[in-house]
Amino acid sequence: MLRLNFLFFFCIIYCVSAQDYNDALKCFLAEDYVCSKSQFAEIINNAANSNSKYIEYSHYYLFLSSLNLYNEDTELLFDNFMERFPFSEKKHDAVFFISEYLFEKKKYQKVVDLLSDMNLYKMHDSKRYASFFYLGYSCYKINKYDLAQNSFYELINTSDHAYKEDAIFYDAYISLLRGEKALALSGFKLLTKSIKYFKKVPYLISKILFDLEQYDEMSDYLEPILDSNRCENYKELILLNSKALYHLEKYDPAIVYFEEYKQLKDTLTRSQLYQMGIAYYHKGLFGFAINHLNKIVFEQDDSLSQYAFYYLGDSYRKTQNFIEAMNAFRSASLIDLDPGIQHDSYYQFVILCYEQQSPLYDPVQHLSEFAEKYPQSEYVHEIYSSLANIYLNTYNYDEAISVLEKSALISDGVKKQYQKICFHKAVQLYNDELYEDAVIYFNKSISVGDQDSVFYQAHYWKAESYYNLNFYNMALTTYAELYQKNNELYQKSLYSQAYCHLKLQDYSSAIQKFTSSVDYYAKTKFTYDIYMRLGDSYFALMDYQLAIYFYDKALIDKGLEDDYALYKKSTAYVLLNDYNSAILSFKELIKNFPTSNYIDDAIFDLGNTYILANKLDLALNTFLDLIDNFSSSLFYAESKLKVGLVYYMQSKDTMAVDMLKNVINTFPNTNISQQALHVIKNIYDEMGQVNQFLDLLQSVDHNYTKADLDSSTYYSGELQYMQENYQNAINAFNSYLSYYPEGLFYLETNYYLYKAHEKIGDLESAIKALNNIVNTQQNKYTIEGVLGLARMSYELEKYISAEMYFSQLLDLASEIDLKKEAILGLLESQFHLYKYSDVVLNISKLVHESLFSGRDELRIHYLKAYSLYKMNKTAQSLLEFKWLIKNTEGELRAEAFYYAAVILYNDKKYDKCQDMIFQLINELPGYQIWTQKSLLILAKTYLMQEDFFQAQHVLIELEKKSNDPDVLKDVRKMLQNHFSQFKQDSLINTHE
Repeated sequence: MLRLNFLFFFCIIYCVSAQDYNDALKCFLAEDYVCSKSQFAEIINNAANSNSKYIEYSHYYLFLSSLNLYNEDTELLFDNFMERFPFSEKKHDAVFFISEYLFEKKKYQKVVDLLSDMNLYKMHDSKRYASFFYLGYSCYKINKYDLAQNSFYELINTSDHAYKEDAIFYDAYISLLRGEKALALSGFKLLTKSIKYFKKVPYLISKILFDLEQYDEMSDYLEPILDSNRCENYKELILLNSKALYHLEKYDPAIVYFEEYKQLKDTLTRSQLYQMGIAYYHKGLFGFAINHLNKIVFEQDDSLSQYAFYYLGDSYRKTQNFIEAMNAFRSASLIDLDPGIQHDSYYQFVILCYEQQSPLYDPVQHLSEFAEKYPQSEYVHEIYSSLANIYLNTYNYDEAISVLEKSALISDGVKKQYQKICFHKAVQLYNDELYEDAVIYFNKSISVGDQDSVFYQAHYWKAESYYNLNFYNMALTTYAELYQKNNELYQKSLYSQAYCHLKLQDYSSAIQKFTSSVDYYAKTKFTYDIYMRLGDSYFALMDYQLAIYFYDKALIDKGLEDDYALYKKSTAYVLLNDYNSAILSFKELIKNFPTSNYIDDAIFDLGNTYILANKLDLALNTFLDLIDNFSSSLFYAESKLKVGLVYYMQSKDTMAVDMLKNVINTFPNTNISQQALHVIKNIYDEMGQVNQFLDLLQSVDHNYTKADLDSSTYYSGELQYMQENYQNAINAFNSYLSYYPEGLFYLETNYYLYKAHEKIGDLESAIKALNNIVNTQQNKYTIEGVLGLARMSYELEKYISAEMYFSQLLDLASEIDLKKEAILGLLESQFHLYKYSDVVLNISKLVHESLFSGRDELRIHYLKAYSLYKMNKTAQSLLEFKWLIKNTEGELRAEAFYYAAVILYNDKKYDKCQDMIFQLINELPGYQIWTQKSLLILAKTYLMQEDFFQAQHVLIELEKKSNDPDVLKDVRKMLQNHFSQFKQDSLINTHE
């Protein structure tokens, strides 16, 4: 509290209280307010005359003592004094002191109530100036601006005093609050040299000049102040100067100040980001423009959003980021505020749709909408031209075909487009192995086309589709359409035609076509196969000499079927009765291919050839070699029988009988044992010892006397099978096995049981029958049985069993097609069992160059690519997926794009990831599941790059387009996590 200086004029003090009053006053003057308050209170309580001047002053000093002590009863004591002595000469002083007290306590309404009722002019100068300030400031705080400015006016228009600058400042500030910016500016300018306010007024002066759009004056005023750093609100002044320079289109200095502000401020508002971005845009620094404009998150349809999206789109386009540009122009076109910007944004958007393609947007739809919405646009002719050409630039074949069919193909130009689009759609279906659908679209293409390149290509691929559907005659008929019309394609088709004839067992025609195809495929990987199939065809026609000739030509070229070629060549020599050449050929196979699956066949056939050449000792040694080294061979039992026969032919009857008895005992109740019995019977007959044969029958397990009944029962079931009465056949064969569980036809019965159950779709029973075959000694049905078990196990999704059987088949198979099927089946089974390392290892061990082609080769590359991906060997996996991208079409290519993008994203190679996704979007937009999943990855790359606009835009558009529940779940999760309550990064603040 201010120290009180009082001038006391002691009037009449009533006798007995004078000393007490003087003592109390001494305490007050000594600033011992506790003492003074206590004594003045006692005087008042003990006074006999409450109306004396002595009592009036005691009340006054009692109030002041409490005020100086800041006691809670101060206001009550003031009210008591004013109520009892309303005309006291101390009234003005009391009001002043209580006003000062209330002002300090920020009880502005009470200050106003007290001082506005007082004649402040009656106060002494210092108290009057203070009272006017207290009144003016308190009115300002409670928003009574008129009374506040009136009070400040009294101070402003008076000579110098302590409150003049304060009055000028708050008077100007109230003018500013009331929107009287010119008056406020005049007032603030009076304080530019004020010691108290010189640091505060620059911001206010600059803000007013900015609001009055006096940018030049503001910038000139600020420059020296900013250089001196003599002001408060330095950051805000930097921002104001940035904005002023921006409005003056002085973009270079504006950028400098904006960047300085960015260093001082943790966050930027939407408008600040916008102006920084536009400044960079006008300087041609489009990358910097993008880096600011793309951080403006869409909040509502306002002009700032519309302009920001427009300039962001143009910046993306100028940096050749066309997909991002498309998204930005799209956003600008959806805001209905500036018609000019909306029109131009929509035009830029639809043209980019047409040029770039995106699964988010249908170019036909948006081009049509533009033409409908802006029929008078300067761009409308270009739009119609784009619509006319779009069908040749898009892969969205279904919609294009639908639109063209609705047009009734009214012009030659439209027919030409329709022909090409149907052809490309058909090829796409062909690559996806949907051959029946492909034929439909090849036919559509053929039906409207001139006889040009596309017309004949459609015939060729239609025929290839028929071939893959096993419709060989239809394929041949279609290939024939190319004859003398397109020589190149016809020559190319000869190889496929030959295979059609081969599949139809028309070997003469197959030979003709294979022979005709030799020149076209000369010095290619197909030449070897052509020679092999020519050998097979001549062999089937029993022209063994020519068969040998072509097998030899194949052997010169060398290939994966060389062991097969040697085996067939050797067999051909046998059939030509050229036993010496056959023997040499078999021996070459045995020597050069010791691990071949034909090795036991070759040894057995070599033994037979020695017999035919009457080289019985060599025959005997050969069969014995097979018995010693190939105990699991299909020919093991028969070789023992052959040894017995050779002994018999050498008149070594005892040795012959011993070996044949061994056959009977080792392989009872089999055709082999029956043959052995017949040979023994002949030996005993020749020796005249029939009784020994009868004794033998008593000592061995045999069906010799039941053979006829056994045979008739079996053949009954076989007849039912041949007549396709499969259930009757099953019943008959089961009856046979119940009567003859180890009958002569045990193997044949189980084989036909397997076939019959397979025919009616009972795969479990088919597998059971096959197990009876493959679990016995190797026999003529072993390979086919293992193959059937492998196929059915795979079909039933019993991948563990499928893996085992395909592996077993790989060991047993001799023919190249069976080997290939075994390898593929093994890989597929392991893939389904998530044995990715085994898949990769087996591909490296088993898949040799040129072994697989076509879709099988593609599938193997996919299995390897995906397995490596799951093994986290991303670099190798990426190479495989890139190979698939380069060498495939259709859905497999789309999937390869997706996984390549995922790998690049995980490796934080966001730009390369985006390039991969854009390529997928542009080239294969029709495969929506892969494009949509890739767009999720694209949104993630934008988030990692802090490109929030693009991330949000992609997610919102994807949510509109997708029907896939998994994709929608991920989209909504990302929107919720990143954009529901947008979390600002270090440079974004959504509010000014």
